[in-house]
Formats: sequence, structure tokens, C-alpha cells
Amino acid sequence: MALFYWNTHLETGNGQIDSQHKRLFELTNHIADAVSGQGSLPETPALLEELIEYANTHFCDEEKLMCLSSLNAAKKHRHVCAHSAFLNQVQGIAAKSDLAQAEAVNEILNFLVNWLVTHILKLDHRMVQALPDRAVGRTAGTPTSLSVQAILIAALNESERRFRQLAEQAPTMLWFAGISGAREFVNREWTEFIGLTETEMKATDWSSFLHQDDRERYRAFLEERLLRHDAGLIEYRIRAKDGHMKWVVEKVMPRLDGERFVGLIGADTDITAMKETTATLERLVAQRTEQLERLVKSDSLTGLLNRRAFDERLDLEIHRAQRYKRPLSLLFIDIDHFKLVNDRHGHVIGDEVLRAMATILRNGLRATDAAYRYGGEEFAAILVETDKLEALSIAERIRVAAENTRLEQLGESTTISIGISSLHSEDLAVDLIQRADDSMYVAKKNGRNRSHMN
Repeated sequence: MALFYWNTHLETGNGQIDSQHKRLFELTNHIADAVSGQGSLPETPALLEELIEYANTHFCDEEKLMCLSSLNAAKKHRHVCAHSAFLNQVQGIAAKSDLAQAEAVNEILNFLVNWLVTHILKLDHRMVQALPDRAVGRTAGTPTSLSVQAILIAALNESERRFRQLAEQAPTMLWFAGISGAREFVNREWTEFIGLTETEMKATDWSSFLHQDDRERYRAFLEERLLRHDAGLIEYRIRAKDGHMKWVVEKVMPRLDGERFVGLIGADTDITAMKETTATLERLVAQRTEQLERLVKSDSLTGLLNRRAFDERLDLEIHRAQRYKRPLSLLFIDIDHFKLVNDRHGHVIGDEVLRAMATILRNGLRATDAAYRYGGEEFAAILVETDKLEALSIAERIRVAAENTRLEQLGESTTISIGISSLHSEDLAVDLIQRADDSMYVAKKNGRNRSHMN
């Protein structure tokens, strides 16, 4: 945005002088843009050369014109001395070989801003007012005298008008507030988003639009910005004109007049769609993560939980049972003569037998129990809140179900041997597993198709 806007209040009335002044205004604005990061910094030698060329041409034309003015000799002399001072200042900057490019350009900018205000808006206007009407093309009697203050105010008003035009056309929602935090201006994007006019929005309690869970947090955020005079970022929900709550992200920055804090500027962006997309992605990720966890902890052949899941769950249940002094039992199940099944019928039929046994195991357990494929033809079941007598009853129910289930793949049923162990107060998982495994081998040694508990 331009530092100085040229307008009719800045004109002296002399076309030649005004065109030269306008050229200096444009150069100053170009330098200001570069210093503020909106363009590349001009090369210092070329800039100084342009200023010297401007001074030689402009000052010569102006001093010729000044001879026609009614200024007294002292004022004319002061004016000519100012011209000399301009050239001396430019040459002085050129002589500072130790200045970096950015430092030199900044010094030139400060010098030109001071020159525009103190010389062009004051001395040049005074000189032109002292010229006869025919020298500047004025109609006799036309009032042309304006104070420097009036000219600067007119320029500032023009800047404010253009700034507001830019704010109205900005593709983001903007608001300005004074030192109290009360909004003094909201742009068109805001009024269209909320569904109220700027006047209505100024007269309305802004916080009433916010989601009730965000109001205190937002008030505290603004109070902190007003107290600390710094920038901040916040996300909150606000009611839009369709009545729905929308998410916005707001960047709040301090408004400064030099070093003086004069209020806040807020820039908001509707991020509802992004939030909804993020929420959808998070749900999909959670679902996918859950699916992957099930895959990691599941046996792909039988659909039962696997050894990894068994180890995690057994540690958890042992800790819970010992802490609350509750019973816990474990079943180890092995399919009798499974090697013969594979040898006689092949591994495809063997896999079918494993799947059938998993179904029998699931059907024989309670909802609170969990079945696992431990490895090979071995299965396990964790029985929570179950003492040894109840565990033996459940084991027998499963064993009898297996004995009485005819497997289509074999044309007969297959039997199982079950080892049972119940938790002791000082047991670790390895202790409970070892006793169940030992009991299962005793059941096999005693003739298979039976349950045993040491």
C-alpha cells in the first residue's frame, strides 16, 4: 500500500512543478514498498543518481518560477538554502561507504518523507501562493491556501478510504477494534458470513454469536491481546447466517500508531470444511487402526485371537484378579492325534479341522471368556471370575461338544485333551501357563479325550 497518495490537495497549481513533485512521491512510495518487503530494494548508486538528477532539474525550474513570486528576499534565500541542503544530504549519504544497501535505502526513505512534508507541503505551497495568478493558471480570486495540517489530513483520509476499499474487497474476514476491544469496523466478508449489516454487528454483543463453550476462552484471549499488545492465534466456533455453528481460525494483531497501541486487527478464515475433513480422516484412521490391531492380534486361519493377544490379556487379567482377590482360570486345549489327520487327509483338511474346533470353542465359552489359538493344534481360553470347579465344568462342556460333533471333512468327530489351572496369589503368567500345560499333558498321558487339573 502506498505511503503517500497523490491527490488534488497536494497540487500547487503549477503543472510543471506538480509533475515533478508527483515523480518524487512515486519514487518515495516505490522505496517504501521495497523496505516493507513488497519489492526488491533499489540499488543505492542508481537511486542517489536519480535523486541528484531530479534535484538539478526541479530546483532550477522552481527557482526560476520563484523569481516571479512576491516572496521577500529572506524567504527566497531560505528556499534556495533548502534546495542546497537536499543536494548536500544526498551527497552525504553517497559518501557513507560503510552503509549496507538496506541501511542506505532506509536512510534515503526517512530523508524523503521528511522532505515531502516539510518542504513540498510547506515551502513550495507558500512559494506558489506568492506567484501571480497568470503564472500558475489560476483564476483570480480562487482560494488555494491550505495548511500543511489540512493537506496531510486530506491525504490520510484518502489513505483510509482506499484502505477500507481494500478491506471490503479482501477475500478474508477482517475486523478492527479500538483500545477497548469494541469492534469499529467489519468488512463485507464478515457481514455476509454472519448475515447482519455492519451497523447491526456494531450494535450487537459479539460474544452472543460464539458457541457457549468458546465464549470465556475467546474473551480471555482478546483481553490478553489488549493487555500485552501482541499477536495471537485462536480457533473458535461462531453462528453463521444459516444458524449453524462454523469453525474459524482468527489471527489477531496489534494496531500501532508509531509506538502507541491504538487497538486490534483481526483476520478470520472459515475452516469448517477443513475441520470436517479432518474429523472424517481421524475417524477413518481410527477405524483402520482398529482393523489393523485386530489383524495383528487375530489368527487368520481360525479367526480367534492369537498368541500375542493372549499374552497381553493374560497379564492384564492376572493383575486385576490379584489386585481385587478374584478367581481366574486358564484352559489349554490340544486336538488329539492331529498329526495323523494331517498325514492321512492333508493339510487342507487339517486346516478345516482347526476352524471347526475354533467354532466349538467359541460356542462353549461364555461371553466374558476369550478363546485363542495358542499355536499349531493348541488352543487356550482365559476364564475370568472362574474358580477351579467352574473351570472344570466349562472344560468338560467343551470336550463333550467336540466328541459329539461330527466333522464333515473327516466323516467323524475328533477329540480334545484339556489342561486346567487356577490362579494362586503369587502367580506370574508363566506359572499359570506352565500348570495348564502340564495338566494337558497329563490328560493326554492318561488316554486323551479328557480334562485334567493338578
